[in-house]
Amino acid sequence: MMGFTMLLQFSAAFICILCLAWYFRVELVEAVPVFVCGLVLVLYVLAMVHHLSWIDGIEVISVLAFAVWLAGRGREERKDFGNVCVKKMMCASFVTAVLLLIFVAVCTSGKVVSWWDDINFWAADVKSLYFLDGFAGKYGNVAPEFGDYPPGGQLFKWWFLHLDPHVFREGLAFAGYYVMNLSFMLPLLKRLKGWNVPAMVMMAAALWFLPGIAEVYGYDGFCADLTMACIYGGFLLAVTERGAKIESRETAKCSVASGQQRACCQAGYEGTGFYYTRLALYLGVLVLVKSIGFVWALFGLVFLFLYERGERRTVKAFCGIAAVPVLTGGSWMLFCLLMRRVTKTTATAVKYMTTDEYGISGYTGEFAEAFLKAFVSSPLHKEKSIGIDLTPLGLYLCICIIVVLFYCIGSSRGGSLMPRREGRIILWFSVVSGALFYGVIFLAHVTIFATETQYLEASGMISSIERYGAPFTVGTLLFLGGVWLERGEMLFHRGGGEEKPAFLKKYGVYLCFILFVALTAGYRVGYHGLIGYRNTVEEKLSERADMIGEDEAQFLDAVRVLGKDNSTRVCYIRRGDVPRWVNNSYTAYEASPVSVVFRSVNLGDAPTDWMVQEIRASHAGYLYVEETEADAGAVFDEITAGGAFQCGVLYHIRDDGVKMELTDVSQ
Repeated sequence: MMGFTMLLQFSAAFICILCLAWYFRVELVEAVPVFVCGLVLVLYVLAMVHHLSWIDGIEVISVLAFAVWLAGRGREERKDFGNVCVKKMMCASFVTAVLLLIFVAVCTSGKVVSWWDDINFWAADVKSLYFLDGFAGKYGNVAPEFGDYPPGGQLFKWWFLHLDPHVFREGLAFAGYYVMNLSFMLPLLKRLKGWNVPAMVMMAAALWFLPGIAEVYGYDGFCADLTMACIYGGFLLAVTERGAKIESRETAKCSVASGQQRACCQAGYEGTGFYYTRLALYLGVLVLVKSIGFVWALFGLVFLFLYERGERRTVKAFCGIAAVPVLTGGSWMLFCLLMRRVTKTTATAVKYMTTDEYGISGYTGEFAEAFLKAFVSSPLHKEKSIGIDLTPLGLYLCICIIVVLFYCIGSSRGGSLMPRREGRIILWFSVVSGALFYGVIFLAHVTIFATETQYLEASGMISSIERYGAPFTVGTLLFLGGVWLERGEMLFHRGGGEEKPAFLKKYGVYLCFILFVALTAGYRVGYHGLIGYRNTVEEKLSERADMIGEDEAQFLDAVRVLGKDNSTRVCYIRRGDVPRWVNNSYTAYEASPVSVVFRSVNLGDAPTDWMVQEIRASHAGYLYVEETEADAGAVFDEITAGGAFQCGVLYHIRDDGVKMELTDVSQ
């Protein structure tokens, strides 16, 4: 079954990517991220109606529709289509991309969930999607404290998990996570020429290690900030690739195409369809990856507006592009409102803005000191690089220096690596957007994260800067890398003096990119995330098992009767003797898709009426009370059918708002 599902999914995906590339006359590596965005949005709609598995039917229809369409073409037209497709499939860029994605997906498919944030939400939520075939119902989200976290990345992980529709395999979710991130980096390969195997291998490795220059969490967990970074960087790069330039280049390459195909291609680009569609899709998915995605979408729109200023079509196109993230992000917010999904950080932020209940942290000075020390002197990754260990400030200055060099080199050689107007826009945008977001990160620490005292030390603060700053650092590096790879080749073809070696003309721009990554990236974390993690899988599983004690194991056994295909919530009453919030998170992950709300209560001091209100406030459909020395019957007998309440038993809650009754589900 897994083999058939895999064949169907990847066949439909390949056909869609091929058709996009053929119609718009772009490289296949440029069509891949557009397909990923489109797939995420289709899955988003299906998840809303609780039928994610309908994607199988859509994929079958797509394959059949393609077969019918191809059969209906004339012989010459089919031949031309085949020639164009074969030519694109045999490009070094596409071959490198496919081998990279397959290699990474296979290598990471043995990973297991271990990162704290994954246990808390990212892994638990995608597990719920897998079993429920869509979003949970009202009050049914498995992570009540993170209810409004957007599902964009989760949906693509689900698509990979769906390769095995009968067994939940954490490794498949990791494979989907990495494939999604890399998809937005693949356009950097599009100018790769010839079949030079070492160059292809080194470029593939450079893409994998590129995030390791400034971010490490994405190599071992589902870090949504890295996904945002890849989409954001891809968006900035796409803005600089104007449709007319792409059209003229690709039309020249595809001279074998028929007149009808070229007319189709030209019509597509006269409306700059691919250019603006890609931008809109990128932003539409960006806001669905994480709540803070709207900030990066806003930065992206500002960059687009500045870059296209003076174009007659700017205002209309800008409004159209901006409408897509508003629609996707707004629909998710509305859905969360209707389904009563909320996160504690959102609630805290709202209280900061609307009440005087919270103020600026009393540790503002300490936070500022830790932030400044980490920003100036702490390396972004903790291991030693071959060349340079960049600090946040060092990377910020490095980005600015790179832009200035691009601008100066292009001007001095009489070329167009970065013309004067573009250079000014990119430089000032990089300076201002970086400064603004680092300011946002600091502000978050003295307000929303004011109680997170681990950030009072530079060693803790650098982790926060590294992770939350990834969209700026990794995203901007991806963008500048794309600009260099797209335009830098001219520097190896022009200039006086001796004729440059043919190899340098062909691959010099790639060697520079590879060298920069080689000198600044963290290798150990990249290697561990791809291969080395296998040595710690058993250890991670053992650590997870240790977090499930006798009480938690008894609870998980009790809720097993609820099955895996129902969206429901259980109120779990725990003894109030010691805090066990870490165990709670691991228990909630194991219980997913069942939603669990934990309450620590000293039942010896809990009146029945008060307990009823607490249970009612949890919006749970079931109640479970763990074994306790207190007399639980004194609290619950009054509302239990039969009058004899037992701890360690799952009860169904019947509540009309006036009277509550508990019924043993085992009877």
